[in-house]
Amino acid sequence: MNNKILIILLALLVLVFAVFVGYSMDNPQVINDSSKKVELNVSSEGPFNLSQLIEDVETEPYYEGYDNETLNWMKSLGNKSVFHSLDYLVIMDSHDAGQLHSEFATDVAITEVFECKVLENRSMGDVKYHKDVLLVEDVKYLYDNITYYDV
Repeated sequence: MNNKILIILLALLVLVFAVFVGYSMDNPQVINDSSKKVELNVSSEGPFNLSQLIEDVETEPYYEGYDNETLNWMKSLGNKSVFHSLDYLVIMDSHDAGQLHSEFATDVAITEVFECKVLENRSMGDVKYHKDVLLVEDVKYLYDNITYYDV
């Protein structure tokens, strides 16, 4: 009798684990789901040409340890625009980049907050200051944040 209970409990445990694994594989994080819009923020100091970012990745020590697959993927994207944030690099076409306000200012930090669809999320690799590389579309400007620095 005890063996039957143990077998039933073990089978239930395996079933629960299988359901959990199946659910997590079918439901990736929202940032990888291109059917949903996510909210991102980037520095208003942009956009920059993707070709300039590619050149920086290949030559600057800041990007030492970059992932070759990600770099080759970036090269395949063609003429795109890039905005920076603390955690990620956001790549988009020029039309979407035009939806954001570009401001270069001193003594303040301005971030642009927007909504978009993330088409792909890649890793820059094992770089000193890790960043993800996001390819986005359908950018909709929401608002900006301004942080003033004491001088």
